[in-house]
Amino acid sequence: MDKVKQFREYTRQLECHLGNMNQSDCCCCGISEGQCFLIVEIGRKPGVSVKELAEILHIDKSGVSRSVEELVQKGFVERKPAIEDRRFVRLHLLPKGQERFEKIEHDMYLKFKEVFEQIPVEKQEQVIEALQLYNEACLKVEENKGEERNDKKG
Repeated sequence: MDKVKQFREYTRQLECHLGNMNQSDCCCCGISEGQCFLIVEIGRKPGVSVKELAEILHIDKSGVSRSVEELVQKGFVERKPAIEDRRFVRLHLLPKGQERFEKIEHDMYLKFKEVFEQIPVEKQEQVIEALQLYNEACLKVEENKGEERNDKKG
């Protein structure tokens, strides 16, 4: 198998494993996997805006807005006008959202710890470095696609 096909196959398998790990944390409280990601990002960066969330998660701002609205309706998130500019809205977790955030963080830590411990100690740093390189490469491709879209508009 050529290296690109092998790379794709391992990435596909990784996506499946991560999907299975992520899915188990969101099913019990009536929110989607995407909304779980939003809760985690808002919990990690209280006061984040919808625009910033979209940038962090590399997804469309309108999709983030719809998902945030659902989280507001379900009592996980609140919108607060920014102190410096009341037209600018910041997002914060409500107690129900904070509780969910802490549970997700705790549960995912334990799951990833269990997986990480299956990697031989002498290879753990290599795996972390490989994941960092993988993420950086993905980001470069995403940025290049964004620049191409902007070039076509202009």
